[in-house]
Amino acid sequence: MKKGISLIEILVVLVIISIIASFSLPAIHKARLKGLITKTKTTIDSLEAALSMYETDMGDYPESDGTGSKVLYQFLVGPIENENWKGPYIRLRKVDIDKEGNILDAWNNPIIYQYPQTKYENTPYIIFSFGPDGKKETKDDIGNW
Repeated sequence: MKKGISLIEILVVLVIISIIASFSLPAIHKARLKGLITKTKTTIDSLEAALSMYETDMGDYPESDGTGSKVLYQFLVGPIENENWKGPYIRLRKVDIDKEGNILDAWNNPIIYQYPQTKYENTPYIIFSFGPDGKKETKDDIGNW
């Protein structure tokens, strides 16, 4: 008899590996999604802290109509010409900024900043991401409210 592995043995091993992979892939996807959500929440928390320092120095928050976060990048990273400005208040990597100067979430979509705002009573401004689905005002939106 010749020594070696039969075709059936190879197929059995491949089936076992496929079964294990089919059970682990959804868990891996769920863990990755949770990590991206946590990254976006952390970015929003960092922006809130930077805005707090900015408001302490300047007396008010930067105004924005809620179309993006370019104004945050301009005023928090700066520099700006004002003797009260003591920034930069936050450090951002180039990969976290798009071509227009908006700060990006974990899905490379612009984070939205609006001040003043009247939608939520517990904060003078809102900072949010459209979340994993990239659509506004859905249950997976991530914000500071």
